[in-house]
Amino acid sequence: MNTDRSCPRCHEEVMRTWDELEPDEQEVVKRLPGSADYPAAERQETHQWCTRCWFEAPSGSEQTV
Repeated sequence: MNTDRSCPRCHEEVMRTWDELEPDEQEVVKRLPGSADYPAAERQETHQWCTRCWFEAPSGSEQTV
């Protein structure tokens, strides 16, 4: 599990929850490809994002790139 919350893609940034994103970052997330794959409420509650490469993953996932 990615316990240190570093991005599995770029390894540079911390994966952040919706509440940790700045308002302008939230706007970017809303426009990311794949946003239609999950309902907005589910993404906001259960996903994390890297603000460097915009990798998105469900919280606590072990996804690799």
